[in-house]
Amino acid sequence: MNFERAKSIILIILVGTSIFLTWSIWTYEPEYDQLSQSTDYIKIKSDVQIVSDIIKPVSILFHGNGQHFRTSDPIEIGRMEKDYSQWSFSGVREISVKRLQRKFDDFVHEDGSVEIQFSDDVPISIYKTLLNITDKEVPPFSFDRIIIKQRDIGEKVSAVYFVSYSQEKIYQGMVDSKRIKGFMSKFYTGSYNKHPEYTAEVINSKKTLFVPEKPVEIKSFQYYIDYLDIAKLKNALFNFPKYVRQESVSVGDEYTDGTRLMTINKENYLISYINPGQKDKSFGSSSDLLQKSIDFINDHAGWEDNNYRYAYMSETEQRVVFRLFVNGYPAFNENGMTEIEQIWGKEEIYSHERPYFSLASVLPSEGALKTLASGREVLDQLKSKDNIDFKNVEDISIGYRLNKSLDSKLVTLVTLEPTWYYRIGNKWFIVPFEGDTGGDQSGLE
Repeated sequence: MNFERAKSIILIILVGTSIFLTWSIWTYEPEYDQLSQSTDYIKIKSDVQIVSDIIKPVSILFHGNGQHFRTSDPIEIGRMEKDYSQWSFSGVREISVKRLQRKFDDFVHEDGSVEIQFSDDVPISIYKTLLNITDKEVPPFSFDRIIIKQRDIGEKVSAVYFVSYSQEKIYQGMVDSKRIKGFMSKFYTGSYNKHPEYTAEVINSKKTLFVPEKPVEIKSFQYYIDYLDIAKLKNALFNFPKYVRQESVSVGDEYTDGTRLMTINKENYLISYINPGQKDKSFGSSSDLLQKSIDFINDHAGWEDNNYRYAYMSETEQRVVFRLFVNGYPAFNENGMTEIEQIWGKEEIYSHERPYFSLASVLPSEGALKTLASGREVLDQLKSKDNIDFKNVEDISIGYRLNKSLDSKLVTLVTLEPTWYYRIGNKWFIVPFEGDTGGDQSGLE
């Protein structure tokens, strides 16, 4: 074989190989594994919450025949929400107590009504995204309860009331009477057979609270916990994460870019972020404050735990608090392990504090059912303590006290122990019983 013939054979082989490789690339169809539900992408998406996920009623009161019944069951509350979110509201306007010719408190808790209660005042401009309000313009107002009255069911349309208890303001919207009748038939009728009875206690001239007549049986829980990815949060909070310095401190770790500071408290699993340049405040509407607070968490590593609910807002402080809820009850911890708190500055967030853990899986626990004192016993305890100003008590509620511990394998657990709480101002305190000097008087915000 001469040299020229050898070159031709080699050239033919190279061209053939090139054609084969090109064809392989064009026609290659890789096999992909099914996307696991535990991937980071899925996790981030599941952490995004919308208004209807975060702003929810905390309890429902039923008033009838001089008796009062209550539920905090999230399943029933969800059914009610789904029902009234399908109504059409029109003619939304303010009405006065004088026009109604009855005292404000009597109007709110009137016989024959359903009282849907929220943790704090909710701006209608943000909540109307859940409602079908047909008016082109809706007056700006906030409310902490929605009230439906049997006596106000009309032939064609019926009034539904939005009430701010603290401001003593009442707004009214009109709804098709067929919708109201169906709602009352499903939820109000027979409520005395489904829910525990509550007793009314007049705290002062402007406040009536409701507590259960009988002792309450409620489960305690233990949970394994999952952890938030600190790197993901650091990357979300700092504009230029690669320039952020990390150093160890007594409580855990600190991250700073020279201006902003993020502290990781490893003892209580808390993150504290502060941006001192935003100390001055810019005051906008309560609706904007609440919406940007929800959006901020969605955009900065998510909620991690889908059990957080809107709990409190202060326009003067530009402060919003979201609280962990378990089985319809609020959870508390003296170190802030059950709260996400934000304070807003002039242009951006000034401070942001949150847990970096979530409730993962619940442990089966023997003797998990606990019996709490009746509401009457709670009232008697509060009245008997010299260091408690009973006339200023604004709320009384069962809640879960969250504590952390280790199991036999040194795995971190959190225990949720049912406990009675009372609120004065925006601070919650444990109700003191025998042997207590007045509960945790430092207060839980």
